[in-house]
Amino acid sequence: MLESEEHKELSRVPRPLGEAYNGENLDMLLESGGTIMSDIIIYAGRAQMKDLFGDTWFSMEDFCKTMGYTRTRLQKKLTEEQKKSTFGANNPIYYTYCDGEKIEHPIETVFESALYSLGKNTLSVAYNHSGVTKYKFIQILESFEIKDNFLTQKKTKRMYKVNLSKDLMHTLFNGYNLIDLKDYRSLPNRKGYRKFYLNLAKMIYLIKYKVQNGSRPEFIVTVDDLAKCFEVNITNNHDRKKKVATILNAIIKNLDKTKFSYEFVKREGEKWAYSIRFMFADETLEYFDERVKAIISSQFYEGLKQLYLKKIGVQTPSMYKYEDALNFGTGEMFEEFNQWLYGEEDKQDKIDVYISTYIKVLKTAPKEKIINLTDIL
Repeated sequence: MLESEEHKELSRVPRPLGEAYNGENLDMLLESGGTIMSDIIIYAGRAQMKDLFGDTWFSMEDFCKTMGYTRTRLQKKLTEEQKKSTFGANNPIYYTYCDGEKIEHPIETVFESALYSLGKNTLSVAYNHSGVTKYKFIQILESFEIKDNFLTQKKTKRMYKVNLSKDLMHTLFNGYNLIDLKDYRSLPNRKGYRKFYLNLAKMIYLIKYKVQNGSRPEFIVTVDDLAKCFEVNITNNHDRKKKVATILNAIIKNLDKTKFSYEFVKREGEKWAYSIRFMFADETLEYFDERVKAIISSQFYEGLKQLYLKKIGVQTPSMYKYEDALNFGTGEMFEEFNQWLYGEEDKQDKIDVYISTYIKVLKTAPKEKIINLTDIL
């Protein structure tokens, strides 16, 4: 019931990554590292979902293979100007101890600088409550760790552990879009190509929602919006539109599973066809469907809510009364529930809920005695 990652690499991505209002927080190091900050979040989320309560250590080689980078690019040291732009007056130092000796390790490579910057920044999540749009600012990382022998000059395989915040982990259950990692890493990591792909993931999610509700399956953006995404700084409208079309055509050639088509349209109030309508074939919408994984994930999450309510003394017949209390952003019990969910407390009980959910849906027990939601077909 598990499918080879080489065959299908659907990966959940926190929905806030695709929102323009979060762009500036994740565009640091763009010149030297492309979309490195977004890509670390994507990688860390995928790794964590392979073992929800496990230690997700990984090497530079692991990250590069999955996300389509070269070690040379990520291990490049920032220039003094880039350090000042990224960190301000004080460059961060990573402190550790080896054989009782205190070691100071400067944070200065593209990859480690991106990790540090993620720890300092937040993402905003918009939601509607009682007719009012609200923004909640959530931490991106709780911490990161580096494992290496800093006492020797010999090259050892440096390992990293990235701990996403519990609020961001929540989005991987209730607030995510889907990307195909093979398509994603096939795109040049420059000029907004990967940022645009995250927008494609958002379009697919919204279009599938429209289809379910009987609306027209399309998504429309302006040329100027895409020009900003692709960093097209051309004054003439005609030439700017032409350049955007050239980039879209280049992206289409790189994509295998995320197939889309587009056309320029004139919307109400526009003198020229200066908006772009995106459309997706049925096979594309069908491909971006987690099927069994989505069922297990949803039922598992509901089972965790029931387990938590039992833990705090709520009787089964009364649990429905607390449904809204556990909602993100608005529920008065959400913060306590979310802290418990991703903490070590009652870990085996949480794993037991996953195993029972897996057996209920697939009629067989999982091979691993861990919570691995990434590799379910």
